[in-house]
Amino acid sequence: MGTNHRYYRESHDKLAKAQRKLSRMQASKKYEVKSNNYMKHLRKVNIIHRHIANQRLDNLHKISTEIANQYDVICVESLNIRSMSNKGFGNGKATMDNGYGMFLSMLSISCLMEISVL
Repeated sequence: MGTNHRYYRESHDKLAKAQRKLSRMQASKKYEVKSNNYMKHLRKVNIIHRHIANQRLDNLHKISTEIANQYDVICVESLNIRSMSNKGFGNGKATMDNGYGMFLSMLSISCLMEISVL
């Protein structure tokens, strides 16, 4: 089965540096006119965010498809992810980086596709 990477943690330093640079640019305040350099750098920050999201989606697709193809019956536990990701446990970013809700929806779609193929 696929491993659970920490895509946000892997790209966190690059993202933080890009966001710091963006926040220091002119037009970072709400009512300022947005300069061309600000908009270009905003696109770079958005590309980093999109890259992290695409990595996570790809991994979840692979894992859910593999589980749906391998097993006949799949049982999952309903978890309150919001309370698990609070600061009391100290693992908020790690919990949210898992994408458990997206995984459940992908798993249900993969299972339905497997049933329709049969």
